[in-house]
Amino acid sequence: MKNARRITDNPYLVNEILEGIFLRLPVKTLLRFKCICKRYCDLISSPWFITLHRKVFNSEPYNHCILVQTGEINRLIRIQNPGCLIKINEPCTSNYTVVGSINGLVCLVTTTGSRKLICLWNPSINQFKMFPPMRRRMTRYIDVSMGFGYEKDSDDYKVMRVLSYKTVWPPTTLLEVYSTKLESWTVRKFDVHLKMSTCRCDVIVEGFTYWVAKDLDESTVLVSFDLSSDDLRLIPVPESLMTESQSFEATNYHGSFALLVYSSPSEFKACLEVWMVEDVSAEAYRWQKKFTFHMDFEFSRHWGLTGGDIVVKNAPNMPFLFNLTTKQMSVIGINPILSLFNYTESLVSIEGFKRIRNQQKVRRRRNDSLPQKNQQDRANRHIAELRDLNV
Repeated sequence: MKNARRITDNPYLVNEILEGIFLRLPVKTLLRFKCICKRYCDLISSPWFITLHRKVFNSEPYNHCILVQTGEINRLIRIQNPGCLIKINEPCTSNYTVVGSINGLVCLVTTTGSRKLICLWNPSINQFKMFPPMRRRMTRYIDVSMGFGYEKDSDDYKVMRVLSYKTVWPPTTLLEVYSTKLESWTVRKFDVHLKMSTCRCDVIVEGFTYWVAKDLDESTVLVSFDLSSDDLRLIPVPESLMTESQSFEATNYHGSFALLVYSSPSEFKACLEVWMVEDVSAEAYRWQKKFTFHMDFEFSRHWGLTGGDIVVKNAPNMPFLFNLTTKQMSVIGINPILSLFNYTESLVSIEGFKRIRNQQKVRRRRNDSLPQKNQQDRANRHIAELRDLNV
């Protein structure tokens, strides 16, 4: 007991013990602890703790999640327990497109009325921020794709919009960049035409955002955006991968940009290769095949995840999670899957964040606010039913 009193009398030692415990707790628990006392609140709210918690907590594979979009119901799924679907309180009641996620922040594009809005959202702390894109006259002759990323040195989250003009000569691509630190847009111009494969970026790693695109010659290229220099670069795809028997998807493989290359040499066998950029110079990129994984099944589509797992879609069967190293399969309790994204919990907040109203309560409130006549009609029908039962 005396030793116990000595420990508690030392505030520095107690702080170290608390920090060690708090760094391993989920965000939901930490938010509750903030309400206990000012000391806990100051510790959990401090920028250094938020950064350190993000690194320590998400170093455990058990804490990694997947954000799944199905078109009707969107859920978070823990990789270690893919059968359990986690409800999320979404900031948008209308349809939206997920651009990407990093450090617990999710970037969305939604439409409200006739206006398009960009939304940054942290599902863990139930907060979001909306802002409009740059005003620009849009025509069908412009290819548009969005991007999202994080720049470590300036601690800045950035949203990108790539605009490629089809009928302009010389070929022109505009890159609009929104900085959450400066809360403003900047524009860069590049003399190249790029047709992105999708309306959103394909890969986000710390400091870089990547797209798969077509150039003016209709050749497949990889587009890299450096968030520190705001520079756009084109990366050629290895010639050995540009064959009809192979297909690839860009992915974040253990925190690095990579290509997951799929081939099916026979009906019941498939092969996945991981290709990564080994050397990068001013004008040259050297690709190297890092890993080869053999499987005794083939599939129609796959998504790569940060931790080396993949989500496999093998119609008409349910999608499942497959670990490339252990070969373990786990069925995901949601189908169909339109898109999915890596997600990790964090306390990260940006300037202008506000709390999301509970959408279920909003819907319930709307039902309760029906015209008085409708409520009276329902009551009269209910009374009539009770009378019939008593006859």
